[in-house]
Amino acid sequence: MSDNSHDIILNDVKRMLGIQPEVDEFDIDVTSHVNSAFFTLNQLGIGPDIPFIIDNTTEWSAFETSIPKKVVLDYLYLKTKLVFDPPAASNIFEAYKNRIAELEFRMNVMVDNGGGIVTG
Repeated sequence: MSDNSHDIILNDVKRMLGIQPEVDEFDIDVTSHVNSAFFTLNQLGIGPDIPFIIDNTTEWSAFETSIPKKVVLDYLYLKTKLVFDPPAASNIFEAYKNRIAELEFRMNVMVDNGGGIVTG
């Protein structure tokens, strides 16, 4: 596998979910959930003017925002995890939801301070 596999959004989310990038049985599901999370980011004012949509080759360089990549990746992972592979323990589920809410709040603060959507 080439080193550019780390630049592919889907592969990064899959790694965080514990799925090896070369395993593609779940790509449709994971991609759908990631795209839903990107839609939410768009609604929060983060990313390009129109909702960002990925496929299995979309690289991080295609997503333009001032929000740090690691923050966006954490958000995409948590949003995907809750619907793709939710934790059985309710306290962990709630912790994930709380972390998502905190990330949304912090990203909103950054957008309000001039970051977020990149228009061109």
